This record gives sequence, C-alpha cells and structure tokens, in this order.
Amino acid sequence: MLLAVEPPDWMADTRALGAALRAGGYRARPVAQAIGIIAWNGRQMDSRWWERTNCAEGIFGDQVELLLRGGRLSPERARAALPEVAWRSSVLDVAPEGVSLDGTIVPLEADLVWTDTPRRAFQGNDGLFLPDSTTLAVRRCLPSEPVGRHLDLGSGGGAVAARAARSAGETVALDINPRAALGCHRTAALSGLTNVRAYTGAGAEACALGTFDRVSFVLPLLVPWSGLGAAPVHTVAADGGLLREILEILPTLLARGGLAILYTQAWAGGHHPGGGLRTTLDRAFGARSWRGAYWWDYEGPSPVGTLRAGILAVRADGPRAWVEAPLDAPDVGVDDWWPGLARLLGEA
Repeated sequence: MLLAVEPPDWMADTRALGAALRAGGYRARPVAQAIGIIAWNGRQMDSRWWERTNCAEGIFGDQVELLLRGGRLSPERARAALPEVAWRSSVLDVAPEGVSLDGTIVPLEADLVWTDTPRRAFQGNDGLFLPDSTTLAVRRCLPSEPVGRHLDLGSGGGAVAARAARSAGETVALDINPRAALGCHRTAALSGLTNVRAYTGAGAEACALGTFDRVSFVLPLLVPWSGLGAAPVHTVAADGGLLREILEILPTLLARGGLAILYTQAWAGGHHPGGGLRTTLDRAFGARSWRGAYWWDYEGPSPVGTLRAGILAVRADGPRAWVEAPLDAPDVGVDDWWPGLARLLGEA
C-alpha cells in the first residue's frame, strides 16, 4: 500500500547538523582524499572504500572515522569533532564503550547522503545500499535544467533524489523498503533540501502519484564489490520482472515530453542482450511515440551469461528513434554527463 511518510519533527536538528558539517569542510573531495582517493568516481565507489586507511588527522580525521568509516570515538573526541547540534539530531549511538553513528554520511558533490553502515547495508532485505558506480552514473546524467516534478523509484537513502531535487520543484522518492523514507528525509535535511517527499510502496503504485517531468531508477544489478564477473546477480535483477514492470508503466508516469533515466541491464523480461529493452518499450508505449538511448558502460560475462549494463534514457513523445553506444564520458573530473547523453537522444 502506498504510504506518504512525513519527516519527523526532530529533522530540523539534522538539517542544522548538515549545514554545520558542510560549512566545516566535510565535503566530497577532502573526505575522499582523507582515505587516499583523489575524488569519488565509479571505480572507487565500487571498492570497499570504508576499509581504506584514514589519513586525515585531528578533528577532520575524527569526523571521517565516525561519519564515513563507521568507527567509534570516545565521548571526549566525539564532542570535539562534532558540532553541538549532532547530539540532538538522533543520528548518534552513545554507549559506554564510545560514540558511533547509526548510519553513514557520504558526501557526493553538494549533497550529504545518509545510508546504512556497510555492516547493515549488506544484511537482510531492508538494508539501504551504499552509493556505488550505478548511483553516480544516474546522478551525473540528470539534466540541470529546472522541471516541475521528479520521481525517483527505488530511492534507497536518497542519493539520486537529492541530486534530482536541485533541479526540480518537487521530488518524490518511492521505495518498497520502509526504512528508505527516513533515509531520504535525513539525506534531504543534511543536504539542505526542502522539496523531497518520501513514500513507501511498490514501483507499480507510483502511477497513483500523477505524472512527472523526469523519472529515475537504479535497478539492483550485481554486487560490484565482489567483481562484476564473479558477483551474484541480485534476485530482483535476475528474473527481469521489476525492470519489465517499470518500463511498462513509464508511459503512464511520464508527462508530455518527460524524460526517464535508468541504470539497468540490457534485457527486459529475460536474458536477451541487445533488443530486449527496445522491444519492451515499443510494446509499452504503443501508439505514443518515444525515443531512447542505451549508453552502456559494461559488457562482459556474468554468472548468467554475457550482459551489458548502463544508462537507459527514454524521452516521451517526439520523433521515434533508438541508439546504442558505449559510454565514453570521463569518470574523473566531470560530474555532468548529460551533454553526452543528450547527443545520443538527438537533443544536442
């Protein structure tokens, strides 16, 4: 059942915490460099970055240890490292053995993304996935031109929804995991955003939320930290059902001229690399015209056979067209991939 989840009253303290952390320098590049990474990029985020040595010292080093690496600090060090509002924000776990965070705060560009600790993220069916290369790919492909409404399906902790909210009047985050709504609210608050609304429900229920100028979705695919060639296929991705369901409701979700950007595999409803996506979209849109581009960044073996994985962009209405091409955007130093994707769609 579709359920709107309002942010708790105490979220104002989380907003103040985010503002204080950003003002104090807890941002993407210095945090990445603290663990020996030049900058966050796809390859680095598919590694076990939380296990890397913390090279930063002093207060900032303690922030990285506590907020990013999941470490525990003595109350004295935690008091020195964190702004006072942190102790009112409901994000700290204070125990006799020390202070820890009940999640992870990952800085991505201007955003502070709340998600589970690595231990919690990979346990059970209700963990919030840590941002990885698929998350960054969708974030980078979102246009910066303003729109009215954006829908982020399978929102998790809100890493994509936060980026989308910076160019949308209203961003709706939907996830079947009840824990995701609080994660989205925390990410929005930490990032200084006020235009994110969170819902709990299945993807098919999104149609009850109206139409949208943009839709985003990251399909659970492979567990990249094990290596793409050897990793188990996520159960949701393996049967193709969720992907097919999302593609089939896109015509209902997209307003006239609307744009959908998804990270997914190159089949729908079965293991058929190449033509599966286009065939499913043709059937879903029927007489309504659409054009699409599949910008793939991985092609190779998996436990279920050869696959392609990458960005699928679908523009509703306008001349019908379909293009497939390898993704050639630089992974480091460029956060805006939309111009390249727009060219494939014939919009640049």
